[in-house]
Amino acid sequence: MRIVDRYLISEVLISQIAVGLVLGLVIVGSTFVRLLGYSAGGNLPVALLAPLVAVESLKAMMLLTPVALFLATMLTLGRLYRDSEMAALQAAGIGQGRIYSGLLLLAVPLALLLLWLMLAVYPWASAKSDTIQREGQQRMSLAAISSGRFLTFDSGRAVGFIGGMRHGGRVVENVFVQSNHNGKRIVLLAHDGTQKTDSATGQRVLMLHDGVRYEGSPGQADFRILKFKHYAATLALPSLSGASDKGNARSSLKLWQDGSMKDLAELQWRLSVPISVLILIFIAVPLSYVRPRQGRYSRLAVAILIYVFYANLLIVAKSWMEQGVVPAWIGMWWPHVLFVLFGSIMWWRRARQRSGRRKRARVAQ
Repeated sequence: MRIVDRYLISEVLISQIAVGLVLGLVIVGSTFVRLLGYSAGGNLPVALLAPLVAVESLKAMMLLTPVALFLATMLTLGRLYRDSEMAALQAAGIGQGRIYSGLLLLAVPLALLLLWLMLAVYPWASAKSDTIQREGQQRMSLAAISSGRFLTFDSGRAVGFIGGMRHGGRVVENVFVQSNHNGKRIVLLAHDGTQKTDSATGQRVLMLHDGVRYEGSPGQADFRILKFKHYAATLALPSLSGASDKGNARSSLKLWQDGSMKDLAELQWRLSVPISVLILIFIAVPLSYVRPRQGRYSRLAVAILIYVFYANLLIVAKSWMEQGVVPAWIGMWWPHVLFVLFGSIMWWRRARQRSGRRKRARVAQ
């Protein structure tokens, strides 16, 4: 690796770490605030807040790694232009091609790492997030049970009453449950009960102890009375077992095998993240040019707007592909093609400017 390449990589890497830390703090903070409001609304237990923030922040950092590298490259090259180091490099015969080769030594490994993360880790993180949220719904549904008042379950088809609780709510006392099954009324009375999870199905089960079960039709004398020592009553809460049906939680191989437009759109979305790393690096080199007195931050606003436009185009492309507006062979590739053309135009204009300055310098001599 040449000295210039090592210098560029080290400077960009330092800037990327700084930008990544800032983005990480913003992401973790905003995710925490959003999920804290979700938890305060009674939709997520506080105990699950930290793991959900960690998983959601991991997903966000994967998606924002390209912009971190983009901004880091802009900052580094802008400083080199401001301090006239780029002029010295150009005087030594180091053009944009050498700058690209040095940056690609960092961008290509990062793109390959992101490719693995998006194809393997991102669906795992999405599935984990979905599992945590479903577990939160179960816990909050059970936490809503309070002693001394009637509660409805199973979309209003069952009614329950709990006389008291002990051991932090893990054990309920004086339980009454009424439900309908095949036109018959079922009434359960139990001295106490505990909550368990079925290891096979992931379904929550209320284990009732020392009680009586009444089954029959109101107004008729065909009631069956059953005394029990232990009785398992299944609670109508979401199951924790099995994989999530959400597209972003499905494995990349499964998306490819199913091959529907929605599945292919999700797969191409994952591939777009590592591809955008290379495209943004291609744009960053000509875009980062500033005059010595302009300052290194003069193009950052433009760079952020370009990235926002690029990201929104990818979102639109994914939506169009899911809705069948564009065929699969066009898919989400057209925003990448547009930005490659945009970068090529910028590179050509920058090359013309440099060629014009060299001609004027020869004429002046």
